[in-house]
Amino acid sequence: MQIQVLPTLLSLPENWPLVPVSGKRPYQKNWVSRQYDRLEILAELESGKATGMGLKLGNGLLAVDIDGESAAKLLIKLAGENNLAAFSATTAWTSGRTGRKQCLFSVPESDCHRIRYRKILTGISGEDGKEECLEFRWLGHQSVLPPSIHPGTGKPYTWINNPLEIPPVSAPEWLIELCENWHSEYATINFPARLYAHFGGQMRIWLLARRFDLSRWSSPGGKPTGCGIGTFTLLGASRILHLCKRRVYELLREAKESGLIRDFKREGKQINIYYTSFEKVVAIAGLEKVGPIAAIDIDDLSNLHILATEIEAQHQQKLSLYCKRQEEIEKLKAQGKDPGKIPSRIVQPRTLHTCEIPARVLVMGSRFAYGDSNFEFYGGKQEEIAKNRGVSKSTASRHLCNSYRMEPTPVQQKRSGVPPIIKKQLLEKLPQLKGMPADLGAEDGLLFLHEHWWKPHTNIYLLEHRLVSCRRRRSRIQAKIDKEKL
Repeated sequence: MQIQVLPTLLSLPENWPLVPVSGKRPYQKNWVSRQYDRLEILAELESGKATGMGLKLGNGLLAVDIDGESAAKLLIKLAGENNLAAFSATTAWTSGRTGRKQCLFSVPESDCHRIRYRKILTGISGEDGKEECLEFRWLGHQSVLPPSIHPGTGKPYTWINNPLEIPPVSAPEWLIELCENWHSEYATINFPARLYAHFGGQMRIWLLARRFDLSRWSSPGGKPTGCGIGTFTLLGASRILHLCKRRVYELLREAKESGLIRDFKREGKQINIYYTSFEKVVAIAGLEKVGPIAAIDIDDLSNLHILATEIEAQHQQKLSLYCKRQEEIEKLKAQGKDPGKIPSRIVQPRTLHTCEIPARVLVMGSRFAYGDSNFEFYGGKQEEIAKNRGVSKSTASRHLCNSYRMEPTPVQQKRSGVPPIIKKQLLEKLPQLKGMPADLGAEDGLLFLHEHWWKPHTNIYLLEHRLVSCRRRRSRIQAKIDKEKL
């Protein structure tokens, strides 16, 4: 190992901060802040404690780890119309595994504050069973350099572009912006769905500003605590919202007029948004009740109108479950039974669709769920969903219909990222109506299927939103609003 590593140690740029590693990880405490000289690393290798050396990143050095073929495809997608030539013209190395390589870029000091560590999972597993990812390595991270031994293959890392011949090139502007503005799949925003009926698409700006609150830079885990000022670039916002820059700017002006944001200022490529507090926004909208709030992914902002309908549907199902449970409790009490000792008979949507033997469900169809008269369920009426959502029944039905959700709009190709939804209509079997004339049954809204009459109930939706609660200082803010009106 000494013979292989010594030439590399001597040939690497002197300003590259190195660290001894065992496998893929540094093994000494405080390695991030500790400075190692080349002789110290060589001694660790000679002793057998280290199996290689890593390059500490940040402070002007950015490594892009392309971990698998799906990660390479993701990089092409994120680059969009930008050229990827820089990835072939800069220092690079590989572990020898198919589709794996790292590319090293230099970052000017003036742009270092814009870079953040990012890890984007692709959702596709590699040959080793681990999920492939695209990783932007920066402060607090390191990358193992050739000719260190890869713990998985037992073979050394090798150079694709040796730094002596091809030094790191400057990171292109689009790559810096991507590191700065990338929104993690785990980055969520609390979305009060009923505000959408009042503010419409302007809410996307308000939610974006709240997600990219300035406090996220100093808070643990990058979670904003809410200082009232959000910042993002016009390009970053246009990518997240799938809108042109001009339309984003129009939304900013509209949000200012409606009161969603107090003001916004453009400083170079950055836009600082002074957004209105949640309490005041609710007061401006004139809502007596806030309604359902759900934690949504930042990627869903371009389809916020559909999300608002989904959240109302899920909220109504939750309410109907509560009401059903209360009815069930009252029946048990009337029978002199203890409700706490008797399991609930109510079947939730997930249980309805996933259990091996669905409780009291006779037949499963592609559109209908058939149940007997004892079947306890909960669901959502489209009329109520539309009413709470502030739209027509046909619009609510469209938002919850896969033929609409899965078909991109003809011009801007919106809705292309909306996932399909599972929806079924519950039909209750009415054996006592056997032999009833067809015309009479149809007048009552009943259905005749499989030689039996069925009564349709509410739709059952399988939705995955995490409904959350929110504290409000309503009394304080309402008094303030009333005072301003006077």
